[in-house]
Amino acid sequence: MRYQNRITLILFIVLMISFPVTAMSQGKFTLNPMLSTTLRSDDNFYKAETIEREVNTYLVKPGFELDYETAKSRISLDYSLNVYYYDDKDTLMPGWRPAEDEDYVGHTGVLDVRTTPTDRLTMGLTDSYYYTRDPAQSDVFSNSVTRDKYYINRFTPFIFYDLGPKFSMGFRYRHTQTDYSEEVSEGSTENRGMFDVVYNFNRTTSLDLEYQYWNRDYKVSSDYESGQIRLILRKQYKYFSFEAGAGYHERNFDEPGLENIDVFTYRAALTGQNPPEGSVPRSYITLVAETNFNDSGVGDRYYKATRYSMMAGHVFARKFPFDLEASFQNSDYEKWAGLTPAGTLEVRDDDTKRVEGRLGYIISDYLVFTLAAGHEDRESNMAGRDYDNTYVSARLGFVYGVGKR
Repeated sequence: MRYQNRITLILFIVLMISFPVTAMSQGKFTLNPMLSTTLRSDDNFYKAETIEREVNTYLVKPGFELDYETAKSRISLDYSLNVYYYDDKDTLMPGWRPAEDEDYVGHTGVLDVRTTPTDRLTMGLTDSYYYTRDPAQSDVFSNSVTRDKYYINRFTPFIFYDLGPKFSMGFRYRHTQTDYSEEVSEGSTENRGMFDVVYNFNRTTSLDLEYQYWNRDYKVSSDYESGQIRLILRKQYKYFSFEAGAGYHERNFDEPGLENIDVFTYRAALTGQNPPEGSVPRSYITLVAETNFNDSGVGDRYYKATRYSMMAGHVFARKFPFDLEASFQNSDYEKWAGLTPAGTLEVRDDDTKRVEGRLGYIISDYLVFTLAAGHEDRESNMAGRDYDNTYVSARLGFVYGVGKR
């Protein structure tokens, strides 16, 4: 981590030097302090099949958004301190661990630095840090229900260059470090290179040939190497944008007893918003269909994930934002076999569904109150892996903007 932090600091200094001094003095600075409080109640907090426990979660989340922008460069830093408290609503049985034992203070931080020293060259870095109990932060296709605390840091420098009116190319390197604080689960280190060659048909249509290669190292589980190539078509309309990509992913394991795996991978996404420009649309929608392997496979447990997701929202009467999210994921495991409820031995296969609705009230330009309700469930062919959980929450969020030139 010390070595990585030194690289981050060196690149940050290089990028800062590339900022013209005169531009720095003419840049736009914004600071948005934030504070939110959330109360949430889950009727199956630990996502168990049989012994369900109802738990309240209290979250206090102070933070800020910091942004500095010039004509050619931008620095942004988002940070929040996430203070979690838990409270059992059920009477504890002998031997049960109280939910309050899981109280903790988490962190979320995202740094983004980028500059365009010439019309053709863009360079920068992003660095994200999470300290959390949420397994979804470790893998977009996560199928885990564990609540182990861990931190994950993703450090990504990048450079893009326009070769001419039609072609451009880019390279990104990403280092991902995952470590668990209680050492009850297994951390990993991943190094990934991503190379893109883009052909621009016109201002709104492009074709991207993308190649990724990465390796992931574990302390106990088998290390692996992955190579993935995809062809991605992107099209921008006034209110909508469309992306469709497909390719091939091959994963090779170091452990001699593990067979290598491969998959045809694809991703199709449709996004839209009105008005077409601006960070706070009155209406928006995002539809995504994709399939690929999970990246984080502790215990050599890998699966082909096929995921469909939808997010949509609209602000009614300029005062009532309504949002709806839904997703479905099939996790088709490669090797992990177990007993079914009928007592037969099968390779594990899970279907996980989730839906959530949120209705807010904009009290003022700085204050929003939101009520939410959702349901999630998993159906597995393996005994003991089913669960369903219904939850409700209330959130009061405050954001105050400070800006100057």
